[in-house]
Amino acid sequence: MNKNLLAVAGAALLAAFTSSSSWADERPLIWQPIKNSDTSYAVKLGLRLPVQLETEAGFNVGVDSSKTGEVVNTPLKFWSRIKTEDRKRPAYQMSRDIGINMDGNAGSATISMNYYEKQIATPTFNLERQSSYVVRYDGVQKDWAGLDASQSIKLRQRESGTAFVAVANGSANFSAVAASFGIEQPLGDNITLSGSVNRNFTDATTVSSVNARYSYKW
Repeated sequence: MNKNLLAVAGAALLAAFTSSSSWADERPLIWQPIKNSDTSYAVKLGLRLPVQLETEAGFNVGVDSSKTGEVVNTPLKFWSRIKTEDRKRPAYQMSRDIGINMDGNAGSATISMNYYEKQIATPTFNLERQSSYVVRYDGVQKDWAGLDASQSIKLRQRESGTAFVAVANGSANFSAVAASFGIEQPLGDNITLSGSVNRNFTDATTVSSVNARYSYKW
């Protein structure tokens, strides 16, 4: 099954590569160090192909360590993204894409369909909407693991960047359903602080969290 998934991914990328001869971005190389936590780091490496569909592909290489410094995991993931639709207007933006991700260690994979829409709601706020549908393949069970779906609405203050976020999601063919409400605050171009309250309706638990995320693109 993993070979079939790789063949599908390769065929899709090859078809997109041969569809056009114009660069989709002025920076074809992707290099993005990411700090997931104090003990987890990763580097996103990839290439933007010279095609009309803005195809990207590459690898995520990471290191997870314990609090005492011992390496406990070295995740390696293949990823690709093919943009199927992209509209950009002064007051409106919309995009659709298909993503393929494979875990090189576990042999698991996901195929996702993503939708993003952004529009000016008021002179002060922008409204962003995202939806994602993901089909998962379990490398351990050697079988498809079901469908995950997620919907989010984000109301962002244009000057400060402060955003109010509402999210609803269902996983494993909607056997688990959850929702959350949170606030995001960017600090410069690379750091984002966020806080949220998450409610899991399957086991009736509520969890609050505060996070800081750092990323750098070059």
